[in-house]
Amino acid sequence: MMEPLMDFVLYLHITVGAIALVTGGVAIASEKGKSIHLKFGRIYVLAMTMVFLTGIVVAGYAFNRFLFLIAFLSYYSVFCGVRILRLKKLHKGQRPKWFDWFAGIVNTMANLVFIGLGIYYVKGNGLFSGGALLSLGFGIGGLLISYVNLHPFIKKPKKAYHWYLSHIGNMMGGYIATLTAFLSTVVTRYDAMNPFLAFALPSLIGVPMLIFWQRKIERKYFNTIK
Repeated sequence: MMEPLMDFVLYLHITVGAIALVTGGVAIASEKGKSIHLKFGRIYVLAMTMVFLTGIVVAGYAFNRFLFLIAFLSYYSVFCGVRILRLKKLHKGQRPKWFDWFAGIVNTMANLVFIGLGIYYVKGNGLFSGGALLSLGFGIGGLLISYVNLHPFIKKPKKAYHWYLSHIGNMMGGYIATLTAFLSTVVTRYDAMNPFLAFALPSLIGVPMLIFWQRKIERKYFNTIK
């Protein structure tokens, strides 16, 4: 009874994951604030929500620790990217909701477990094994994402456009994490590429794009806003 149901959930997970990769790419490439960006961005967020929910179900059924933890990491960035649009006044003393704190704490705990899993793999298979490299990389990156998103709750941002930088950074971060997870799955199942390349390639492409957009915001749109 459970097998057909879980097969359906798995196929749904793969389908919405593919939709997230496509729509996220369109949203990133399109002009910010325009109709295409908004429409595809909404579909991306909805798809990522389904990726998260189905990923938790599949991971719990198969006891797949890696999938379970990566579901939190990738979705937390998207969650923060959406929530910051409701937290534009943090620099004026606006307070986050309880669930903003809760999400950050859960993500922090998940990534501490990720790092612990990576250390376990290092002891068993060495530092450059696929499991060790990916778990440590995701765990450390996830902790950094938690810090970046929780810090403005503790210390008010200085820039009025902090929300714009955060929105782009989190949405790009979620997309990079999702693409990395996809490539990592390909590596695990089919040994299609070097594990280090699977982990590094999305960041090597995505991080320069993120820096470009954030610098463009600083330079062109908000240079005079304090």
